Amino acid sequence: MIDSDLRADLTARLEVARRALLGALEGLTERDFATDLGDGETVVRLLANLAGAEPRAVVEAGGNGAHGAPPEKPLPPQVVHDLAGARYRILRRLDADDASEARVRTLVAEVERLEAVAVGRIKGRPPAPPPPPQIPVIQR
Repeated sequence: MIDSDLRADLTARLEVARRALLGALEGLTERDFATDLGDGETVVRLLANLAGAEPRAVVEAGGNGAHGAPPEKPLPPQVVHDLAGARYRILRRLDADDASEARVRTLVAEVERLEAVAVGRIKGRPPAPPPPPQIPVIQR
C-alpha cells in the first residue's frame, strides 16, 4: 500500500489531467465528436482508444482485470462512461495493498501523458464540416 500523502498527490494530478480533458470536450457538438482529426481518427474514436489505453496501463502497473478492444462504433456518452470506469480502476490500483510506489507513479505519469495528448489533439482539431443544407418544405 502506498503512503497516503503520495496517494493524495497522485489523485490530485489525475484530477487535473481529467479536468483538462473535460474542458477540451466542453461545448463540443455531435458533429464535433465526429470531426476527423486529420488521420482518419475522430474525436469520439480518440476517446474510445483512450478509454482502452488507461485500463491497459493499470494492468501494466500490476493491477488485474481484462481490457478489450474499444467499441467498433463508439458514441460520445459511451466513451465518457468508459473513461469514468477506467478512472475508477486507476484509483482502485492506487488503493491496492500490493501497489508499488514506482509502478503507481509510472501509471499516473502515463495517464497524464495520454490525456494531455488527447487534449492537444481535441483542441487542435480542424473545424467541423458545415451542416448539410436544409431541404425546403413545400407547404400545401
